[in-house]
Amino acid sequence: MKYYLILNVIIFVSFVACSTSRKVSVTTEDLKQEAKDFSLSIIKSYFDEDCNKVFVSMSDSILLIDSGEILAKIDIENEICQSLRKAIRDKEKSFKDYTEFYNIEILTPIEIYKKFNRTIPEYYKPTDSDFFFIGYELKEGKDRADNFIWDDMFVFMVRKENGKWVMKGA
Repeated sequence: MKYYLILNVIIFVSFVACSTSRKVSVTTEDLKQEAKDFSLSIIKSYFDEDCNKVFVSMSDSILLIDSGEILAKIDIENEICQSLRKAIRDKEKSFKDYTEFYNIEILTPIEIYKKFNRTIPEYYKPTDSDFFFIGYELKEGKDRADNFIWDDMFVFMVRKENGKWVMKGA
């Protein structure tokens, strides 16, 4: 009897040890990298003029950062597609050109406040996986003549919902 009890304890401890060793701690930097990768996939969709990819990547409700309004994505699908077609002013440019010409930042809501002195509306409660993609500033050494994008489309908020990244604000 004692042998079975000890065996069960060993099995239980082994199970718990294996279960806890599988849990990986996700840092803010890990989340930022995931947010950056997801955001850049959206930017690539601009160059491909893939409205469906952008639409599918959006949360069901979108926070309009400038006005503070929250809209259902279904209500703004046409506007999204029209804006996407205007995002790249110089159609000769590629996604690779974009990454060579523009700074890409992923900022937390606190970092947004520090950099731009802007906050999101008080009624909107950010989560630990809310990040802002800022990708409209030219890199050092580039001048205004190198600017080939519509800036507004290169600022948006992303969030991880139910294990999946979505565009949450625009």
